[in-house]
Amino acid sequence: MPIRKPTLLCIDDDPQCLTVRRCLFEAFGFKVVTSINPRQGLRLHEYQRFDAAIIDYQMPGMNGAELSLEMKRVRPDVPIMILSGLPQLPAGARASYDIFMSKTDPTFRLVKEVQRLVETSGQKGEGESVPLRKRLFAAAGVALGFATAGASGVRQRILPRKPAEAQPHKARVASRSVISSAPHFRAV
Repeated sequence: MPIRKPTLLCIDDDPQCLTVRRCLFEAFGFKVVTSINPRQGLRLHEYQRFDAAIIDYQMPGMNGAELSLEMKRVRPDVPIMILSGLPQLPAGARASYDIFMSKTDPTFRLVKEVQRLVETSGQKGEGESVPLRKRLFAAAGVALGFATAGASGVRQRILPRKPAEAQPHKARVASRSVISSAPHFRAV
């Protein structure tokens, strides 16, 4: 008899974060459904059974606190994790969630907490058995993906690139000077 994969609902307005989360949790044996729109995520939550939900806090239209309240009204038994770039929720934010984690928390802690949430939702087991090597590669890929995206994002904010159309003459001159200064070789 095949093992049923626990199903997670991930809601975040950043598609890159959702892709990274999908790769990470699928490597640990979870089935992952994603939504970039909080209202669409709420509809998915109403009509489909999930073992846990992982939602961002800062989203347009409906923040994670408001979304968690609505989700708990529909299905109070489904555990909810708010995963945010903020170190903590703003003071006075009314929310109904089971755990709060920052996106800066270690990946292994995130996975461990999600596995604990799934266990509390009544799902027995921790997902499909995935070889350790595959899990390590997934975790390394997630870490490198965050590092690469983070570095390129910072570089673009600090050193914004000028459009190539604004400097066509300089680009041609530079390429000609490189070609003309290259040594010439003759076939023997």
